[in-house]
Amino acid sequence: MSSQKTKPKTLDLNHVKKIIFTDIDLLLDSFGLEYTQDGDNIFMSCPIHEGSDNPNALSISLDKQMWRCWTRGCQEEFGTDIFAFVRGVLQSRDEPSSFSDALRHICKIYNVDNAKSSKVKKAVVPEDDFVSLVNNFKTKDWQDNAACEFDCVPTIGHSPYFESRGFNRNTLKHFGVEDCSNNDSPMRHRSIIPIRYNESQVGYIARATNNWLQPKYLFSEGIRKTDYLYNYDEAIRAAKSKHCLFLVEGQGDVWKLFEAGVRNAAGLFGKDISEKQKSLILQAGITKLIIITDNDQAGRESKIKINRDLNRLFSLSFPHIRSNDLGVMSIDSIKEQILSNLNGCY
Repeated sequence: MSSQKTKPKTLDLNHVKKIIFTDIDLLLDSFGLEYTQDGDNIFMSCPIHEGSDNPNALSISLDKQMWRCWTRGCQEEFGTDIFAFVRGVLQSRDEPSSFSDALRHICKIYNVDNAKSSKVKKAVVPEDDFVSLVNNFKTKDWQDNAACEFDCVPTIGHSPYFESRGFNRNTLKHFGVEDCSNNDSPMRHRSIIPIRYNESQVGYIARATNNWLQPKYLFSEGIRKTDYLYNYDEAIRAAKSKHCLFLVEGQGDVWKLFEAGVRNAAGLFGKDISEKQKSLILQAGITKLIIITDNDQAGRESKIKINRDLNRLFSLSFPHIRSNDLGVMSIDSIKEQILSNLNGCY
């Protein structure tokens, strides 16, 4: 007598979205968020970035099923759909925040097995069921948002995208930056930027190479950007003799300073510094930080917060730049506006 094999469950992301927006209060209440509703729009202070006290900083459109942070643009990092919102909130609370983790959270508060029912009930999906669901659903949304192991990403050996933005090919080669070469890969239309720590590659950032692909940045599975500093190993080696480290927002800023001759620059992967990042700097014996943020409202707010958090631990310097950010500055401008007053620091 042959046993009949049970067909594995599958998960339709579009259907899950429909379930969430049938009763989005259930999701928001699961995070303890305070919010108001005006027609088809929900408003709240942004739960993703620190220091948000504007009650209208973030909005969720029930009609478009999209969200947006109006003060810091947090959706540019995570994407605009509801799964990306959940990932952002989880990461802000230092909880695992991969796409699978977001689905896990959703599955724990919604009864996905009762998908055909018009009434959504609160339920817990057993662990085995969740694993089966995540392992077996094959929707395009997952393929577009899932990150894969770095050595599985086919690349072309250089990055035409970042070269078109003015970065030198040798600089990009130094940092291992290459565009994906396979249109069938989940990382298609993205440039792959390795993240290294303790002389090993621990993950990567996948940056969209066109304007329509969201989210703009994808971090490889298991990477929490608040646990690392971009270019940490090389920056610390160069910084130790001077006990001085340049801290900038992102990898592009690190590359620009590199082209200007600065080797002791590390990126925060954003505008704020985490406790883990702070610890990485302290354990390296750094005593002075030169902090360069974008010349916008968010950047100015970041300087105030970093100064408040770090001024008792380090000697701090905040060079002023006249441009919007380092990325649009010429090498000559960087040398004139920033480095001319920092002899001996790089």
